[in-house]
Amino acid sequence: MYWPFSNFHTNAMSLLKKDKQRIAIADYLSRDLPYTLSPDDVFLTVGCIQAIEVTLMVLACPGANILLPRPCFPSYGALASSNNLKVRYFDLIPEKGWEVDIEGVEALADENTVAMVVINPGNPCGSVYTHQHLKKATRKLGILAVADEVYHHLSFGTNPFVPMGVFGSIVPVITLGSISKRWLVPGWRLGWLVTSDPNGILQKSKVISPSQSLNSSKQREELFTLIML
Repeated sequence: MYWPFSNFHTNAMSLLKKDKQRIAIADYLSRDLPYTLSPDDVFLTVGCIQAIEVTLMVLACPGANILLPRPCFPSYGALASSNNLKVRYFDLIPEKGWEVDIEGVEALADENTVAMVVINPGNPCGSVYTHQHLKKATRKLGILAVADEVYHHLSFGTNPFVPMGVFGSIVPVITLGSISKRWLVPGWRLGWLVTSDPNGILQKSKVISPSQSLNSSKQREELFTLIML
């Protein structure tokens, strides 16, 4: 199994300052994408839970709503509510392997919908979506996708894992992940928020800004302090 963080234990502070983690994460995730991510697309977080929190905080604005799957990892609803982001739940269909009810999402979405959350592989259902299903959902809905892929490549059925970032040229994708699940190191609290947006829509709409990122020297030092607590 590929391990992109093999030198992390040697000098955590030095690695954070030199951005080796961001380079490693961009390289690792690019292996499954039709384009190459830049380290500037990668924002380090304290575990995946902070990636969720930061994403919802950025998307929250007066009157905005976000579409969450039902069932869903409960932190999404709680963090959305704490940021005054209205939640609308779309169903997952158990008879179809917990696929997204695309027609139901269409009925829920309106001009105030900022994103839909796709958890793949699924938590808590354990579903793994096919390439065809994900492509259909992105093309038909045209909504910014927040892809929770903290269980990436942990699939045990017949469906191979397909990252949502593959469809970044159709809709912008914000991918959330961490090293805690696949590499069994939850105590390290190293997560990421990655933008897959080859058309630059997120920067044009000022959802993200290169001058206001999680990658400043001060924030990297704060991250180091939190990791070492």
